Amino acid sequence: MRKVTVVDGHCDTPMELWQKAEHLTRNSGHVSLQRAEALSGYVQFYAFCTVWLPKTDSFEGHYEKALAYFNRELDENADRIVRCSNEKDARAAIAAGKCGAFLSIEGAEAISCDPGKLEEAYAQGVRMIAPCWNAENALTGSIVSGGGLTEKGREFVRRAQKLGIILDVSHISEKAFWDLCDITEKPFAASHSNSRAICRHVRNLTDEQFRALCAVGGTAGLNLYGAFLRDEGRVTLDDVWRHIEHFLTLGGEGHIALGGDLDGCDVLPEGFAGVDSYAALAEFLKEKGLSEDSVSNIFSESLLKVVKQCTM
Repeated sequence: MRKVTVVDGHCDTPMELWQKAEHLTRNSGHVSLQRAEALSGYVQFYAFCTVWLPKTDSFEGHYEKALAYFNRELDENADRIVRCSNEKDARAAIAAGKCGAFLSIEGAEAISCDPGKLEEAYAQGVRMIAPCWNAENALTGSIVSGGGLTEKGREFVRRAQKLGIILDVSHISEKAFWDLCDITEKPFAASHSNSRAICRHVRNLTDEQFRALCAVGGTAGLNLYGAFLRDEGRVTLDDVWRHIEHFLTLGGEGHIALGGDLDGCDVLPEGFAGVDSYAALAEFLKEKGLSEDSVSNIFSESLLKVVKQCTM
């Protein structure tokens, strides 16, 4: 089986490692440096989501502790994984045979929903941020609550894009999505969202949303969580293909990426065990008739294009 280069827009590995006191080299989850050895190149957006944690500390306190833990993991494995700030860093890591790490925040509660704290987050290495998780906050309504961007949320968007932080719309409400479309000055990403026409989960994108995402030059990252792939029944790689096939009929070439939601879900397609399984997924998609260029776009180039445009 040929190796493949992977740039994945979303995993929950930092929180899992911190909560379980495990390590990036080898662990019980889906993402590890050991698993990445099966790939010819691997760059990952590592997400920090504190909203769902027990209230033993503030959201900000949880984030600071999880970030410190993950930074130690990166430092201890500097011979195998490097921090990335932009597209050039990512390509350099791949060329050097190392893994690359972008940091992201899932739920701006981690920085107090404060536009003024974006500069600090940027300095920490954050290059993607989702304004909310599943609950509304001072910035925006969520996919659960509804409601659009607040004035503070609009300021947050403007500051993030000016700094060079990619906006992630995977958890914001449909109203907030369209509000963002009205004011965006750069491409944005749905880092881990599939097609609602194929699977009716509210976390997935409508056809209208996906077309709008393409129009601004953004990407939708294929989420491998079973509940987002099909409405019921056993989940296989054929379900992943159905979402890709549908997105392509909407003009999605160059706008489909990976956003596996690994270490954030408990049901994956049959036979998919972790990042090391991406090579098998690539071969499966080629067997379905996708060209080398299309597979390359999905697995790395589409998201790297957004990174280049947003983080220069």
